[in-house]
Amino acid sequence: LTDKQIRLLLKEADKNHDLVLDLNEFSQLVTSANAQKSKLRKLMYSVADTIIAKTDRPTIHTYIDEYNCIPPPVFILSISLLQIATFVYYTYGRPESLLTYCAGCWVDGSVGPLLFAPPLRHQAWRFISYQFIHQGMLHLLPNIIFQLLIGIPLELVHKMWRVAIIYLLAVFLGALLQYTLDSSVFLIGCSAGVYALIGAHFSNLIINWHEMPYRLFRLLTISTYVVLDIASTIYRRLQSDACDRISYTAHIAGAVTGILMGIIILHNLKVLYWERILMIISLFLFATIFVFLIAMAIFMNPSSKPIWNTENCRYEANILDVDELYTDFREY
Repeated sequence: LTDKQIRLLLKEADKNHDLVLDLNEFSQLVTSANAQKSKLRKLMYSVADTIIAKTDRPTIHTYIDEYNCIPPPVFILSISLLQIATFVYYTYGRPESLLTYCAGCWVDGSVGPLLFAPPLRHQAWRFISYQFIHQGMLHLLPNIIFQLLIGIPLELVHKMWRVAIIYLLAVFLGALLQYTLDSSVFLIGCSAGVYALIGAHFSNLIINWHEMPYRLFRLLTISTYVVLDIASTIYRRLQSDACDRISYTAHIAGAVTGILMGIIILHNLKVLYWERILMIISLFLFATIFVFLIAMAIFMNPSSKPIWNTENCRYEANILDVDELYTDFREY
């Protein structure tokens, strides 16, 4: 480096402009993305910086420096590839439109082996496997894009096991909550997991509010998305006479799981007293919800009257769009 380049670098690192480079400023300088020779490491730094507080960057960057790809943080990539592969497998050679065909919902005239079917609740894998079934590319692609954009930065910073726990618990609770509120609905789609990632981002914002860069923009973006989705739900349920083909209860379960479990297990470099209290409250709430829904799934009859009514869909015999599928099982 030339003397001029060194002076410019030091000037940029001197955040408080006191002409003194303290330990914190030096740490951020030497661990910044721009200071890295490796393009891959620079990319990983830049991705991680989008969801962590500035003061946390030296420590997180140190974790990335120690990262040796064993095991690789590929949960989101792997789950996305499995969802795509499942769709391709069930659509290969089919004459139906790829945009709207419910791939794997029905196989040889029977309920597919992966979607969540309340009458088949004894097949426990269905509480998880329904995430691999989607109602065409119009359903699959937005979910894949969202979970890649949201999940990869989270997984890079918070490690694969944390993101995997949050995601899979959300999928599981999505099926449990839908079964409890309306056991006539069959579920497909991975939106519970996607909403869990959104909820985890929100919890990350809560516990790092004072240090998080662009916090107001992040809060506004998340809030706008959630408000619009809730408004759409209310309109569909209360104002529209058309059949609402989407199961929003899985979305709700995913968001709640992401927020509560995010507060509990996401990596927090500096745990404050109020955050410890919040973690205890979140753990109690999640455990209560989890145990209650498990009990309902065990003791509730699949033919029970829906709490969340789907009356407008009663006479629709075809598979519905659903982020989660459709029909009154008593007619199949």
